Amino acid sequence: MSTKTPVTLTVDAIDDLIYDARAGDLDSLKSDLAALSTQHSCPQAWIVASAIDSEPEEEGGTGSCLLHFPAANGNEDILNFLLGVLTQGETQLDQAQVAAVVNHRNHSGNTALHWAALNTHLECVKALVGAGADISIKNDAGLDAVFLAERADWTTEEQGEEQEQDEVEVEVGAEAQEGEGDAGKMSKGRQVVEWLLSSEKGGELETGAGENAPAAAEGSTQ
Repeated sequence: MSTKTPVTLTVDAIDDLIYDARAGDLDSLKSDLAALSTQHSCPQAWIVASAIDSEPEEEGGTGSCLLHFPAANGNEDILNFLLGVLTQGETQLDQAQVAAVVNHRNHSGNTALHWAALNTHLECVKALVGAGADISIKNDAGLDAVFLAERADWTTEEQGEEQEQDEVEVEVGAEAQEGEGDAGKMSKGRQVVEWLLSSEKGGELETGAGENAPAAAEGSTQ
């Protein structure tokens, strides 16, 4: 689903950017983006759009873009910075190119929104949808972001724990959810579900959000 990237970056350059985004090092991320922008004589938005971990999955690649990592880890500062670079000022990226980055699917078909929803990071979900994330996109297991947020409320004892949970926890190191059992409070997963369903495109998903959950969960254990 990814499109041709604006510039060609070395594997080392992409790895450095991914490390910055994954570690939450905003200063280093800004510095590395500025250096690469100068090196390639292009806007920083082009660098962000081109920083895709395209190494094959069997060689350890995730297929993810820079947005995936702060989305999974709930790092709003990094995510909002990257989205700002992509969408604000003289980016010289057209709408289709921005949408391609925001909705980029990794090797498992997960977008940054999938990872943010799975780890119930509501503010990251809001930022991504505000930047044009499509909540109807399904990953390779046939699951959308609403379903993954719903699944965060399920017990981990259920048979056949889906591969996306492993993917985010192992590849990204996202922490386990906390505080979701507080009596009288809506869980983080439910907050994400309710917000997504109340968004502009949410009405299209609401009807089937829960009906096919068991079948979809069963089909995702591959």
